[in-house]
Amino acid sequence: MIPSSCLVHTDWENFRHNLRILMRKGKSLMPVIKANAYGHGVLPASEVLSELGIDWAAIGTLEEGRQVRDHGYRGNIVALLSFTPGQEDVSLALEKNIIPLVHDWKGLKAFDAIMSSRHGSVLDIAVKTDTGMGRLGFSPEEIEEAASFIAASGRLRPVLLISHLAVADEPEHDEYTARQADLFDRAAETLRRIFPDLRCSLGNTAGLVSHTERCGDICRPGLAIYGYNPQFGTSREGDCEGLLPVMSVSVPLISVRTLRKGESLGYGLSYTAESDRLVGWAAIGYADGYRRNPSPEACMCVNGVRVPVIGRVAMQTTCLDLTDLPFSPAPGDTVHVLGGPGHAVSAQDLADWWGTIPYEVTCLLGKNTRN
Repeated sequence: MIPSSCLVHTDWENFRHNLRILMRKGKSLMPVIKANAYGHGVLPASEVLSELGIDWAAIGTLEEGRQVRDHGYRGNIVALLSFTPGQEDVSLALEKNIIPLVHDWKGLKAFDAIMSSRHGSVLDIAVKTDTGMGRLGFSPEEIEEAASFIAASGRLRPVLLISHLAVADEPEHDEYTARQADLFDRAAETLRRIFPDLRCSLGNTAGLVSHTERCGDICRPGLAIYGYNPQFGTSREGDCEGLLPVMSVSVPLISVRTLRKGESLGYGLSYTAESDRLVGWAAIGYADGYRRNPSPEACMCVNGVRVPVIGRVAMQTTCLDLTDLPFSPAPGDTVHVLGGPGHAVSAQDLADWWGTIPYEVTCLLGKNTRN
């Protein structure tokens, strides 16, 4: 793969800082480092978890779990993406001591059937119950039967019950979140009658800071560990104060020129100068994860000063209006798309301009060359 001009920088000291803030909330943590740690780098993220003594990590696939285990992480690894397993999946889970997620009867019976040929072996699993997300998980009505099936099997050992909150980051839906917690508590009680050592995990970052969980004893923070507040813009925004962004993204300025009054630029000639303007082209476009049609408020930073994005974003270039900079820009100057010094653009800013969420911003931009 040919490296792009777009460089992703990660501040792992800020990552440590954010984790320490959440550790002070008084719950065990299972940081979510799936999808390459939301674009930040799953392997260095796992190193920090080890360093801080955090002994649970949530990853995406079994293969991602293998990479984390081979990199030296010795804690519990839970694979959140679960498919009906094959022999190779079970072999990988057993060999690398990765805990796969089981969320339906087809998967549960497939795991049991594969384990039946591995005499004497027991596979640790995480059981998911659907408490209202409507995505993955045994229904509350199925939990007792699933628990009995697992107990009769003797080849599977549930070590974790897990569910997912749908609207914990929206205080106006606290009643719905409370109903989810009630359903989760009942499922936990059912399973713990047979498996008393079972651990439980319901809450995300919002659940952690708002004390949603009751029997759930391991929280799964995601966005907050990367420096962004999942309760931004709500009445609970202050519950996640002090977080620091971990990712910044920079590109070179590759061209600077004068655009005369009445001249247009870019595909579709979508921008026409109302007066003489100094414009420059930054080496990033939609092929690098920068959205093609941001809102008119979109900006980037040159030497810490925000400059507007103008015209239509191209495949690997984006045009900037440099006219009002208090210095003379030149090709080779560094443009910060995300983070950096001065009046930095945040992932929340980009999310607002792109009509999305910060999770998508870091996942998209994080696919570029890592500095």
